[in-house]
Amino acid sequence: MKQLLSDQDKFTDLNLPVSTILKRLCVFGLGATLMSTSFAEKIEIELMVPELDVPTYHQPYVAIWLETTDRKGVETLAVWQEQDIWLKDIRQWWRKIGRNGEPSYDGVTGATRKPGVYQVVWDSEQSQVEIPSGEYYLCLEAAREAGGRDFFKQKIQLGADEAQQFRIPGKIELGDIQLTITP
Repeated sequence: MKQLLSDQDKFTDLNLPVSTILKRLCVFGLGATLMSTSFAEKIEIELMVPELDVPTYHQPYVAIWLETTDRKGVETLAVWQEQDIWLKDIRQWWRKIGRNGEPSYDGVTGATRKPGVYQVVWDSEQSQVEIPSGEYYLCLEAAREAGGRDFFKQKIQLGADEAQQFRIPGKIELGDIQLTITP
């Protein structure tokens, strides 16, 4: 029995192998549905950027990502930044995911935020990589010019049958963080 699509098959209009077309779709985010997870999950993160009484205030750069229990970066959920040159100051994230130039964080990048409460939502069905169910760390890091650096890590279970809720006490650059994970 012949395989439905192989690399010998070509799209007549493009004259490219099927594998090349699929790779290009994934790179440009159009193939995100092809990279599904084995579960449907939503992670809601509510975090506070506190108002600090300092002489020179710069809004913090923030990165939120998933990593394995072996500390390997899996996927970036959000990056708040102004200039690419300073992304390396979000050190933990940069070493795990950022410096690799992964296109996975390009679609979740936004401007830094002024003091206030913000919500970040990640839906596993929009994931750009295949993520099997299991234990992971949800990591958050904030760094501010002429300021400090905060790093938070919470062990979570993806693919669980029941909802999970966590409260992570704030530090200086970020206030309290609420996590809600729903199947």
